[in-house]
Amino acid sequence: MGCTSGCVKCFLNTLNTLNALSGLSLIAIATLALSKAPLAYILFLYGLGGIIFVSAVLGCCGICMENVCMTAMYGFLLLAQLIISLLGIFRFKFTEEYIEKFAAEEVQTKWDEELVEPGAMDIYQTVYECCGRDSPDDYVAIGRQTLPPSCYPQEDPQMPHYLAGCVQKSSENFVVLFSYAHDTNWIAVGITILMMIAAFYLVGRFRKQRIRYSY
Repeated sequence: MGCTSGCVKCFLNTLNTLNALSGLSLIAIATLALSKAPLAYILFLYGLGGIIFVSAVLGCCGICMENVCMTAMYGFLLLAQLIISLLGIFRFKFTEEYIEKFAAEEVQTKWDEELVEPGAMDIYQTVYECCGRDSPDDYVAIGRQTLPPSCYPQEDPQMPHYLAGCVQKSSENFVVLFSYAHDTNWIAVGITILMMIAAFYLVGRFRKQRIRYSY
């Protein structure tokens, strides 16, 4: 194996490590978004993150063993990963308006439960530090004499209650979460292109080496 191929192997294994971390970060984002984002978006992140992570592990094994089949499969997985990443960026892009609409629908569902079963909004109000659907006045409108403890920091009624409604706060949180995932996708695209070129280069080198040793 020549010096160039050795450098490419080291380069690829370094990028494989970064790619594996990128895949795990997408899986982590999908996990954080459970019950907080559209199912299609969560499945997309899980699928892409899983492919990235598996391809990174397969790539490390194929490169270290100098196995043509494993390295070639690794290259094609990278190609599939690149296509999926580009589709995620350009085709299945969620607009800010869509995210806000989804957040409003989710909060409305919880608010409808709150009307029947007091306390249903507690998890939203605690996580997003908000109070009511649109504002604390929503509780007054439905005849509640006092605000629930989850409307206060650390559930302490002696402290000032949250002023923002959960629709606003959850929308802001979703937008930040989705924007981070979109930026992570661009990082994955850049790494994937470099890795795919290097992987197919090594496939050619491994095949030539196998042919030479067979004589």
